[in-house]
Order: sequence, then structure tokens, then C-alpha cells
Amino acid sequence: INVDEPTFIYGDNKSVLANTANPGSTLKKKSAAVAYHFVRDGCARDEWRTSYINTHLNVADLFTKPLPSGEKRWRFVGMLLHHVVPKQYL
Repeated sequence: INVDEPTFIYGDNKSVLANTANPGSTLKKKSAAVAYHFVRDGCARDEWRTSYINTHLNVADLFTKPLPSGEKRWRFVGMLLHHVVPKQYL
């Protein structure tokens, strides 16, 4: 698949996002360092760009951590499904 523009990667951790843009930063954990070098290389090649998103709007939280039932969870589900499910069901 040919992609003409860079892909945006959104995150809610500002220090992590700052590390992806700073080639001189050092990381203490080897597993994190390997992942950051991969991301930095992609950013340097302009394959993707990292950007901040508020934690209350970060839909990826549904997949990465357990969320208590309630308004935040249903807001995320609604944001994920708004293209697929008719509005009266959300």
C-alpha cells in the first residue's frame, strides 16, 4: 500500500511524545529504548508524526487499560462506533 502522507500517532503522555522527537534523549529501560528508536527513525523519515491528545479523548484507552463502567467508557464506545452504528443505538 502506497501512502503519500505521514500517519499521525496520538498519545496522552507528553514526556513520551517529547522523547520521540528528540534524538539525543536517553532512556533507561532497554525495551523502551528499542521502541523509541523505532519511532524516532520513522519520525525522521516522515513516515509518521506524533501528536498529543487529551487523555479524556484518547479512544485507545479502551484497548490498553480497564475502564470502569460509566460515562467515560460509553463516550469512548460512541466515538469508536459512530461510523458503524446508527445514532439511536448509542
